[in-house]
Amino acid sequence: MKLRWVAAAGVAVAVIVVAVAVGVVTALGSAPEEQSPAPSSTGADPGTTSTRLPVPDDSYWDPARMASAQPAPMPTD
Repeated sequence: MKLRWVAAAGVAVAVIVVAVAVGVVTALGSAPEEQSPAPSSTGADPGTTSTRLPVPDDSYWDPARMASAQPAPMPTD
């Protein structure tokens, strides 16, 4: 009878140890994934970011686009 109690206590301790280990691994492993990734420039290493502005494209604001451009509406309360 005593052997059964010792075995049951051992199993209980093992279950608790595994549960704590899974909780620690989950907490440590999920923290970086929850953060939003930093923007990266195209063609760059995924672990790097760029602080340089993109090269301006003069063809985007052609005379026709400039003539039809409207300012953004003012916000209303």
